[in-house]
Amino acid sequence: MIRRGVPHDAPEVVRIFRDSRAEAMPWLPVLHTPDEDEAYFRATLAGESYVVEEEGRILGFAVLKDDELDALYVSPDAQRRGVGSALFHRAQEVRPAGFGWWVFRDNVRARTFYEARGGRLLYGTDGRGNEEQTPDVRYEWRPAERLET
Repeated sequence: MIRRGVPHDAPEVVRIFRDSRAEAMPWLPVLHTPDEDEAYFRATLAGESYVVEEEGRILGFAVLKDDELDALYVSPDAQRRGVGSALFHRAQEVRPAGFGWWVFRDNVRARTFYEARGGRLLYGTDGRGNEEQTPDVRYEWRPAERLET
């Protein structure tokens, strides 16, 4: 089930955020304590966010800010079960004109995931513009243009 995220989801969201980053990107620096991450996500989840929940457990989450997919993370034990696809599809539904997002350049699994769902690579940076100071790449999704008949 996909539902809107709420601030009290923050502890589970932080678990997913930290676990998925540790597994998929062990080379990424950890910049914040769990308490700092929880405060951040408590505030962030008050905005536009979505969670996939199964039997009372959050399996993944997505955060949208304006036309930006600000975060999409899936618990490592729930990956390859359609959770990320469902969250990405929800972003497409609520942003039908399209949206953009950032991915760390060396996160090959995420890049493959997004490209398989129509994400288009725009450009890369050396990472000076992100908090982790780690090279990243910019993606966007736009709906396919309809052919007039």
